[in-house]
Amino acid sequence: MKFWKHSPRDLVLVLIATSQFVAMTAWAVLFDTLPLSANLAVFVLLSYVFYYNPIVVTHNFLHTPFFKRRALNRLFPVLNSANLFLPQVLYKYHHLTHHQYANDPVRNGTTLDPSSTFRYGTDGAQEGFVSYSALGLFRDGTSHAYREALRHGQRSQFWMELAAIFVTAMLWLWIDWRWFLAAFVPTFYCGWFLALLENYYEHHRATNPDSRMADSVSYYGRWYNRMMFNEGYHQEHHLKPHLHWTRRPQVHAEFGEKFKAAGAYEARKPPLLGFLD
Repeated sequence: MKFWKHSPRDLVLVLIATSQFVAMTAWAVLFDTLPLSANLAVFVLLSYVFYYNPIVVTHNFLHTPFFKRRALNRLFPVLNSANLFLPQVLYKYHHLTHHQYANDPVRNGTTLDPSSTFRYGTDGAQEGFVSYSALGLFRDGTSHAYREALRHGQRSQFWMELAAIFVTAMLWLWIDWRWFLAAFVPTFYCGWFLALLENYYEHHRATNPDSRMADSVSYYGRWYNRMMFNEGYHQEHHLKPHLHWTRRPQVHAEFGEKFKAAGAYEARKPPLLGFLD
């Protein structure tokens, strides 16, 4: 029986998520014995892994679940919720709302996309990247995502994912509560800061939020897209979000000229370095 729904290459993403949990737990165990320099190095590394998970692993899974079996597609987000301390079903419906309204500008006092870069801007302009990334974790969007999860019959999935977060928190606090407060919490915040920064520059210079051909920003650097599983093909992903990440270059080949004609912006720097573009 076929195990992978789309591609066996998704095994790499599953291994990244699994390795994140193992590495974080190992850090909790070893934290007290490591010198400051080693703890700082681990902090930098795991902050990057934390950012990588929602941008690549979780993002791809919510659009194209990895497994053929439904039970595995319910189990994986339960385990991965423990990595990010966010129920993945909430991330899913928050993100699907983003796709529905595509970083829309302010109309009637607010935006329909809760993650829109315009929502907290002034005079119809996009918000600055620092405040967007620094404050995004504390802004609303969860309540709408929860209602959407319930509307789609995902109540039990939500509670399983929340339980996984609770059990993991109890485990890590038991191992070393000082590590949890001094190391994990900053890693959690920095990881989400970077993920929000990536999202910001995947939409910041989009010239026409009302056009499905120009409502986001792509970056076509070869090594970035190899490392990030074609995340740089973001305009392509917005046009056809249901396609597996391996097929995004095909969408570019088919629609690239239409993107240019619509005025889609092509970034010259990866999203994390978008402020240098």
